[in-house]
Amino acid sequence: MSDDLKGVLAALGEFGTTFDQLNDTPTEPVIKSVGDDVSGPMPSMRKVLSNGDRILMQRQLMKLSSPELTELFYMQMSKQQGTPVGEDYLLSQAMGNDPVLSKVLDTTGGAALQRTDLDPILYTLFVKMFPAYERFRKVPANGLIHSWRQITAYGDAEFMTELGAVTDDNATYAPQNTNIAQLATRRGVTFKEQLAVPAGGMPWNPQQIEIQQGLTAMAHKMQKTIFQGQAANSGGTASNELGLYDANGFTGLRSTLNTGSAVNFSPYLTTSPDSFAEAVGATIVPMTDSGGAVPNVIYMRATEQQELSNQQLALQRSVDRTEFIPGMTVPAIATGVGLVPVMGVPGDSIGTYTAATYSGNTVADVYVLDDSTIVLPYLGSPGPSVLEIPPGVSGQLTRLFIIYLFNGLAVLTLPYNNKARANLATS
Repeated sequence: MSDDLKGVLAALGEFGTTFDQLNDTPTEPVIKSVGDDVSGPMPSMRKVLSNGDRILMQRQLMKLSSPELTELFYMQMSKQQGTPVGEDYLLSQAMGNDPVLSKVLDTTGGAALQRTDLDPILYTLFVKMFPAYERFRKVPANGLIHSWRQITAYGDAEFMTELGAVTDDNATYAPQNTNIAQLATRRGVTFKEQLAVPAGGMPWNPQQIEIQQGLTAMAHKMQKTIFQGQAANSGGTASNELGLYDANGFTGLRSTLNTGSAVNFSPYLTTSPDSFAEAVGATIVPMTDSGGAVPNVIYMRATEQQELSNQQLALQRSVDRTEFIPGMTVPAIATGVGLVPVMGVPGDSIGTYTAATYSGNTVADVYVLDDSTIVLPYLGSPGPSVLEIPPGVSGQLTRLFIIYLFNGLAVLTLPYNNKARANLATS
């Protein structure tokens, strides 16, 4: 037996019962009217793990490689278990008035399955490709458009005489909202392909590959939207500081952190380039001055991460490392407030743009964040979920899965987060 398969079977043996229990059909909740006691649990789309169980499971699953996780996912998926959509309270309520949708998803003996048993593995696979998703706190959204009051200043307090009157003050707030974006992809294979692959002696599974590629596509889209998305200003493009516009997405960090505190620097100059460490330090100063905030993560493109490493190696023989999420360590940069982990973001998620605020230079953002003040509001589940469509319901010989996610982005305290614009010019 291979080591990979041993790891998969060990994980399945440890958590198999937990996975199976997640498929238990939830008890239909009692609807309460205004004024009734609502202290009990609210209706949920599914039975979910407690936060402690989720953290324990994630720590163990993070030890597996992506191929092992994919194999574990496929082994669990092959059990064909799940909560029928018709028995799922919120989904059945949502589809109850749509006879066409109900007929498609609730055909006799072929109800679509809400594969809640796959959620923990899907979540870990997603985090493997997008560790930042685990770092950002997930909170239940308060509607289709999540609203909050963003803190822009914390106010003041004054010393007073023994019998003096207390001076009134308050923090400064700015009303904000974010769209809860619906991100989804439908993946699957035909019966013919499923039969042809093993018939040809091939050792791979096309269905498994499609689902893994679907998660990769979703991770890429989510990363790109978090860092450079724009949902409010139709003038936004990938080439300006507003960010790439998509009315169905949400506004990301490129536009949100375009403030007077942002720092400009030129690390690629062939003569006297600016120091990454100094630029990051200058970016941190406004954050600490605004209330003692200490950044706990830095995100940058792989190109900037390599340039930072080159500069650091000229000063020390190895680059510092620190734990980023449970089971994963990343390089760190020494700052005036201690070691801060540096996470390279692959691909075009951060991108480059022409900065009107930096003499029209082409720049790439470096995000210095206190990510405890940034949350991802969600509807349904805090991670990706999968819906299994029964074979044949579309009249085609296919087996299909819909992977979906409902998220927005909320920066709760704007002064506690900042960015630097790295000029890409060499002269």
